[in-house]
Amino acid sequence: MIHKAACLIALIACCCVPLRAGTARPERLPRALLRALAQDEADYCDQYLGSYRNGCQQKFRSNLLWHHVVLTPSGDNAIVLENHNMGACGSAGCTIYVFLRQPNGGYLQVLGTQGNVGSLERISVLPTLTKGYFDLQKTWADGKTKSVFSWDGLRYIEH
Repeated sequence: MIHKAACLIALIACCCVPLRAGTARPERLPRALLRALAQDEADYCDQYLGSYRNGCQQKFRSNLLWHHVVLTPSGDNAIVLENHNMGACGSAGCTIYVFLRQPNGGYLQVLGTQGNVGSLERISVLPTLTKGYFDLQKTWADGKTKSVFSWDGLRYIEH
């Protein structure tokens, strides 16, 4: 009886833990990507005064979820990033960025001009190509509505 109760409690605990794409996050973001996010991090830290500001960079970085994707048939690498920080989320989701790795090792933000709103697990790479880059699809929170983003030569734009 006690064994069954312990198993039931363990099962309930596992089901109640929120899934936040933890498996999609490598140990650390590349430094070049952190440099690309420097202004967002500074804006976040500017919200805090005095001693509350201590550790704001680590707080900002701990609320970033991401995973790697391949955006071209030749293997150009990118990172899809979701910002879960205060002020970055609303009823439609959180701020989503796509950062394309550059030949010099840096990263360029290529989803729209300011990113988009959604969820990391609702962004997928499609097999269709536009101007040599795979199209991206965002599924909205309703699970039915979809937006497609195509490469315009400089960045992904919504159609």
